[in-house]
Amino acid sequence: MKKISLVLCALLVSLVFTIKPAEAAYLPEYDQYVEVSYEQARFLADLVGMKDIPLGKETADLSFEVQEKLIAKIEKLIGAEIDHYYIWLTVDGVPVFGIDPPHPLF
Repeated sequence: MKKISLVLCALLVSLVFTIKPAEAAYLPEYDQYVEVSYEQARFLADLVGMKDIPLGKETADLSFEVQEKLIAKIEKLIGAEIDHYYIWLTVDGVPVFGIDPPHPLF
């Protein structure tokens, strides 16, 4: 009986170190690109506090970085990773602003 319990215990310990939990993170394969006019992109950027910041590639990168930092803080607070993707607003095919749409957590 001791041998069986020892083998089972060793098996459980090895499983703890070899099986890692499923990870969630930014899923770029689900990103969506929506062509909008400059005025529409400007309106949406102003709504989220980016008033008077020129729209362009730099703004898209900035909006991505800000939201990624916010998501990292939320993940740290709740102790779990969150799957997320972005809706990129494009003007003439160039991403100018990224939006991480909210998802309900169940």
